[in-house]
Amino acid sequence: MSSPTSNGKVVLVSGINGYIASAIGLDLLKKGYTLRGTSRSAHSADALLKGAYKDYVDRVQMVSVPNMTMPGAFDEAVKGVTAVIHTASPIDFSLKSWNDFVPVAVAGAVGILLSAYKHAGPQLESFVVTSSVAAIIDPSKKPYDFSEADWNTYSGAKAKELGDAAPSGLLYQASKAEAERAIWAFRDEYKIRMKPSFSISAVNPGVVVGPPVQPPPTASALNETLRPTWAVFSGASTTIPPAIGSASYVDVRDVAAIHVWCAEHPVESNGQRYLMANGRGTPQAAADILREAYPYRKEIPVGEPGSDYEEGYGWPKDGQSFDSAKAKKALGREFVLYDQSILDTAKVFERYL
Repeated sequence: MSSPTSNGKVVLVSGINGYIASAIGLDLLKKGYTLRGTSRSAHSADALLKGAYKDYVDRVQMVSVPNMTMPGAFDEAVKGVTAVIHTASPIDFSLKSWNDFVPVAVAGAVGILLSAYKHAGPQLESFVVTSSVAAIIDPSKKPYDFSEADWNTYSGAKAKELGDAAPSGLLYQASKAEAERAIWAFRDEYKIRMKPSFSISAVNPGVVVGPPVQPPPTASALNETLRPTWAVFSGASTTIPPAIGSASYVDVRDVAAIHVWCAEHPVESNGQRYLMANGRGTPQAAADILREAYPYRKEIPVGEPGSDYEEGYGWPKDGQSFDSAKAKKALGREFVLYDQSILDTAKVFERYL
């Protein structure tokens, strides 16, 4: 295929070899942007350059940022860009304490924003951060319909209460909430002095599913949110694996699209959060979808067909739900449904069988 003509604009995407970031990068390249991606090592994005990005290599720049929590880590990377899309996270789930999770996440988020403020240049229009539904949801509220106005104050308080006994999942939720709060606190502190100003927006997705633009060489390297689907499809799990968190799903293609939309619409997106969750998509639902599509794959566990999810993969009547109307309005369309996400992902997974 022929590469589209360059539009002369450079967009920085941090953590470019990640599941969400790589999809954002491909969308940007298809639109004619020059993509500047950061990763911990210079060669970690080689697979993208030889794979999903191979038709656009003349518009791809890779920058190594070994430690994103170091002051000034992104000072050089941000220079001359029109937009910054910050998806990278320094979180390591093998860590166990508040200090391992929260201050590190805050430092990473504020560090790149400070670099953008000081060093990007007057052409900078947009700063978009990948947050999470974890920064919004309060597990103690049921039934409840969450929106962008809500904040997760429960996880931080509970993690502090539990101290060293706090599980990593709870610490992760607290870290996402605190990191996003730090972004908005920065905005409030600096907005009067920002000359010229640039927009700041946040994207808050649920459990991200759907086909990766650059599948890893082996299934064992799949990201965390795709592993339950692979466990079901491959038969690696003989029973239905547990759902991730609340099982609120959204397709990676929709998540990528809203990041790009925010970057391209600085006036409309400035100061906004975009909650993205399209319903409950559980591993049981994935198993039911895959057994119907692949009747010859007897390895797919049966579980209890039709249980633990609603028709159409919607929200339970007496449980938690999420209002994603703002993001859908921005994109001008509905999100990809769970069955389509699962089937498109399975097509990619066939290479591993």
